[in-house]
Amino acid sequence: MKLKLVLTLLAIIAFRYIVPAQSAGAVQLANHIAQKMKDTLSLTQEQKGQIYSINLQIHSLKMEVRQQYNNPDTIRVRTQRVESSRDSLYRPVLNQPQYQLYLQKKRYLISAN
Repeated sequence: MKLKLVLTLLAIIAFRYIVPAQSAGAVQLANHIAQKMKDTLSLTQEQKGQIYSINLQIHSLKMEVRQQYNNPDTIRVRTQRVESSRDSLYRPVLNQPQYQLYLQKKRYLISAN
């Protein structure tokens, strides 16, 4: 009985502090990527907002994959599928010259650095 109580309390603490920290990290990363893209591709404020939203959507999809699957190989493959959808999500937001420049500088633009 005490073990259940302790585990329940630990779970509550984890969800209260760890999950928001991950969400804050996702917001920070989404903003960082959107700002780099704005600076490099000369995005409008509206385009930057759309890219920011797409980055949060990608993060959410990756988190869903991690929650749905336990096998590391499955998680890796599914996460790569989500990540490979990034270009098709960005495409309608960017004009042709911006998209071509994005493809050239993609590795730099979507990194956390």
